[in-house]
Amino acid sequence: MLSGIDRVIGRLRNELEKQGLADNTVIIYIADNGYYMGDRGFAGKWSHYEQSLRVPLIVYDPRLPKTNRGIVRDEMALNIDIPATILQLAGVKIPTRYQGRSLSPLLQGKHASDWRNDFFCEHLMDIPEIPKWEGVRGKRYVYANYFEQEPVYEFLHDLETDPDQLVNLEADPKYREILAAMSKRCEELKEKMEFLKK
Repeated sequence: MLSGIDRVIGRLRNELEKQGLADNTVIIYIADNGYYMGDRGFAGKWSHYEQSLRVPLIVYDPRLPKTNRGIVRDEMALNIDIPATILQLAGVKIPTRYQGRSLSPLLQGKHASDWRNDFFCEHLMDIPEIPKWEGVRGKRYVYANYFEQEPVYEFLHDLETDPDQLVNLEADPKYREILAAMSKRCEELKEKMEFLKK
Protein backbone atom coordinates (compact mmCIF):
# COMPACT_ATOMS: atom_id res chain seq x y z
CA MET A 1 0.00 0.00 0.00
CA LEU A 2 2.79 2.43 0.90
CA SER A 3 4.62 1.69 -2.35
CA GLY A 4 1.40 2.31 -4.27
CA ILE A 5 0.88 5.65 -2.56
CA ASP A 6 4.49 6.64 -3.28
CA ARG A 7 3.99 5.85 -6.97
CA VAL A 8 0.77 7.89 -7.17
CA ILE A 9 2.32 10.88 -5.38
CA GLY A 10 5.26 10.62 -7.78
CA ARG A 11 2.89 10.67 -10.77
CA LEU A 12 1.05 13.69 -9.33
CA ARG A 13 4.30 15.58 -8.78
CA ASN A 14 5.49 14.77 -12.31
CA GLU A 15 2.21 16.07 -13.75
CA LEU A 16 2.42 19.23 -11.63
CA GLU A 17 5.93 19.79 -13.02
CA LYS A 18 4.69 19.31 -16.60
CA GLN A 19 1.90 21.84 -16.07
CA GLY A 20 4.17 24.38 -14.36
CA LEU A 21 2.26 24.18 -11.07
CA ALA A 22 4.76 22.32 -8.88
CA ASP A 23 6.25 25.42 -7.25
CA ASN A 24 2.85 26.66 -6.07
CA THR A 25 1.11 23.43 -5.04
CA VAL A 26 0.98 22.32 -1.42
CA ILE A 27 0.67 18.58 -0.88
CA ILE A 28 -0.96 17.39 2.33
CA TYR A 29 -0.67 13.72 3.11
CA ILE A 30 -2.75 12.27 5.92
CA ALA A 31 -3.71 8.64 6.34
CA ASP A 32 -6.45 6.76 8.09
CA ASN A 33 -5.99 5.18 11.50
CA GLY A 34 -3.98 2.01 11.70
CA TYR A 35 -5.77 -1.30 11.99
CA TYR A 36 -3.54 -2.71 14.77
CA MET A 37 -2.55 -5.58 12.44
CA GLY A 38 -2.82 -7.95 15.40
CA ASP A 39 -0.87 -5.71 17.79
CA ARG A 40 -2.35 -6.19 21.28
CA GLY A 41 -4.39 -8.98 19.72
CA PHE A 42 -6.66 -6.30 18.20
CA ALA A 43 -8.04 -5.52 14.80
CA GLY A 44 -9.81 -2.32 13.80
CA LYS A 45 -9.20 1.22 15.04
CA TRP A 46 -11.69 1.83 17.81
CA SER A 47 -9.73 2.28 21.03
CA HIS A 48 -7.89 4.90 23.03
CA TYR A 49 -4.44 3.45 22.34
CA GLU A 50 -1.92 5.38 20.25
CA GLN A 51 -2.15 2.86 17.39
CA SER A 52 -5.79 3.86 17.00
CA LEU A 53 -5.63 7.58 17.79
CA ARG A 54 -2.61 8.69 15.81
CA VAL A 55 -2.24 9.03 12.07
CA PRO A 56 0.63 10.22 9.85
CA LEU A 57 0.53 13.80 8.59
CA ILE A 58 3.00 15.29 6.13
CA VAL A 59 2.67 18.76 4.63
CA TYR A 60 4.91 19.69 1.72
CA ASP A 61 4.89 23.37 0.80
CA PRO A 62 7.46 24.16 -1.93
CA ARG A 63 7.01 27.88 -1.27
CA LEU A 64 8.60 27.63 2.17
CA PRO A 65 12.31 28.31 2.61
CA LYS A 66 14.43 25.14 2.72
CA THR A 67 15.17 25.77 6.41
CA ASN A 68 11.47 25.10 7.14
CA ARG A 69 11.40 21.77 5.32
CA GLY A 70 11.90 18.33 6.84
CA ILE A 71 10.96 19.54 10.31
CA VAL A 72 9.06 17.33 12.73
CA ARG A 73 6.88 19.37 15.09
CA ASP A 74 5.73 18.22 18.53
CA GLU A 75 2.47 20.17 18.54
CA MET A 76 -0.75 18.19 18.34
CA ALA A 77 -2.26 18.42 14.89
CA LEU A 78 -5.74 17.00 14.34
CA ASN A 79 -7.61 15.99 11.20
CA ILE A 80 -9.99 18.89 11.89
CA ASP A 81 -7.05 21.27 11.33
CA ILE A 82 -6.73 20.28 7.66
CA PRO A 83 -9.71 22.30 6.27
CA ALA A 84 -8.58 25.47 8.06
CA THR A 85 -5.02 24.92 6.83
CA ILE A 86 -6.13 24.48 3.22
CA LEU A 87 -8.28 27.61 3.33
CA GLN A 88 -5.52 29.74 4.85
CA LEU A 89 -2.95 28.47 2.36
CA ALA A 90 -5.39 29.37 -0.43
CA GLY A 91 -5.93 32.85 1.01
CA VAL A 92 -9.55 32.17 1.95
CA LYS A 93 -11.05 33.34 5.24
CA ILE A 94 -11.54 30.52 7.74
CA PRO A 95 -15.16 30.29 8.97
CA THR A 96 -15.53 30.87 12.70
CA ARG A 97 -17.55 27.67 13.05
CA TYR A 98 -14.50 25.55 12.16
CA GLN A 99 -13.25 23.60 15.17
CA GLY A 100 -9.74 23.12 13.82
CA ARG A 101 -6.90 25.61 13.51
CA SER A 102 -4.68 26.34 10.57
CA LEU A 103 -1.31 24.62 10.75
CA SER A 104 0.26 27.45 8.71
CA PRO A 105 2.11 29.05 11.66
CA LEU A 106 3.71 25.69 12.46
CA LEU A 107 4.67 25.16 8.81
CA GLN A 108 6.36 28.55 8.85
CA GLY A 109 8.43 27.50 11.86
CA LYS A 110 6.68 29.83 14.27
CA HIS A 111 6.23 29.06 17.96
CA ALA A 112 2.55 28.86 18.83
CA SER A 113 2.36 29.49 22.57
CA ASP A 114 -1.42 29.08 22.66
CA TRP A 115 -1.48 25.76 20.79
CA ARG A 116 -3.62 22.90 22.15
CA ASN A 117 -2.21 20.66 24.87
CA ASP A 118 -4.89 17.99 24.63
CA PHE A 119 -7.90 16.89 22.64
CA PHE A 120 -11.19 15.11 23.16
CA CYS A 121 -11.61 11.73 21.50
CA GLU A 122 -14.44 9.22 21.43
CA HIS A 123 -15.83 6.11 19.83
CA LEU A 124 -19.65 6.10 19.85
CA MET A 125 -20.60 3.78 16.99
CA ASP A 126 -23.25 1.19 17.79
CA ILE A 127 -21.27 -2.00 17.30
CA PRO A 128 -22.16 -4.57 19.99
CA GLU A 129 -18.66 -6.12 20.06
CA ILE A 130 -16.88 -2.78 20.48
CA PRO A 131 -17.47 -0.75 23.65
CA LYS A 132 -18.18 2.97 23.44
CA TRP A 133 -15.76 5.32 25.14
CA GLU A 134 -14.71 8.94 25.48
CA GLY A 135 -11.46 10.40 26.65
CA VAL A 136 -8.65 12.91 26.48
CA ARG A 137 -5.26 12.57 24.87
CA GLY A 138 -2.87 14.99 26.55
CA LYS A 139 0.82 15.57 26.02
CA ARG A 140 1.75 13.16 28.78
CA TYR A 141 -1.40 11.33 29.85
CA VAL A 142 -4.17 9.49 28.03
CA TYR A 143 -7.50 9.04 29.78
CA ALA A 144 -10.35 6.86 28.55
CA ASN A 145 -13.77 6.19 30.06
CA TYR A 146 -15.53 3.10 28.73
CA PHE A 147 -18.85 4.32 30.09
CA GLU A 148 -21.18 1.53 28.94
CA GLN A 149 -19.33 -1.12 30.89
CA GLU A 150 -20.73 -2.48 34.14
CA PRO A 151 -18.98 -1.24 36.15
CA VAL A 152 -17.64 1.72 34.16
CA TYR A 153 -14.04 1.03 33.18
CA GLU A 154 -11.40 3.76 33.07
CA PHE A 155 -7.88 3.83 31.69
CA LEU A 156 -5.04 6.20 32.56
CA HIS A 157 -1.71 5.87 30.77
CA ASP A 158 1.50 7.84 31.29
CA LEU A 159 3.07 8.18 27.84
CA GLU A 160 6.33 9.43 29.34
CA THR A 161 7.02 6.38 31.52
CA ASP A 162 4.94 3.87 29.53
CA PRO A 163 4.84 4.89 25.84
CA ASP A 164 3.45 1.47 24.85
CA GLN A 165 0.49 1.96 27.22
CA LEU A 166 0.95 -1.41 28.87
CA VAL A 167 0.10 -0.26 32.42
CA ASN A 168 -3.30 1.09 33.45
CA LEU A 169 -2.72 3.56 36.30
CA GLU A 170 -6.44 4.06 37.03
CA ALA A 171 -6.31 2.12 40.33
CA ASP A 172 -2.90 3.41 41.46
CA PRO A 173 -3.42 5.77 44.47
CA LYS A 174 -0.41 7.86 43.38
CA TYR A 175 -2.32 8.88 40.25
CA ARG A 176 -5.68 9.62 41.87
CA GLU A 177 -5.39 13.40 41.39
CA ILE A 178 -4.24 13.04 37.78
CA LEU A 179 -7.10 10.63 37.09
CA ALA A 180 -9.59 13.09 38.56
CA ALA A 181 -8.11 16.00 36.58
CA MET A 182 -8.20 14.05 33.32
CA SER A 183 -11.77 12.90 33.98
CA LYS A 184 -12.80 16.51 34.65
CA ARG A 185 -11.01 17.70 31.51
CA CYS A 186 -12.85 15.02 29.52
CA GLU A 187 -16.18 16.40 30.72
CA GLU A 188 -15.13 19.98 29.92
CA LEU A 189 -14.09 19.09 26.38
CA LYS A 190 -17.20 16.96 25.87
CA GLU A 191 -19.44 19.88 26.90
CA LYS A 192 -17.54 22.17 24.53
CA MET A 193 -18.03 19.71 21.66
CA GLU A 194 -21.75 19.42 22.40
CA PHE A 195 -22.04 23.21 22.45
CA LEU A 196 -20.30 23.47 19.06
CA LYS A 197 -22.72 20.94 17.55
CA LYS A 198 -25.70 23.19 18.32
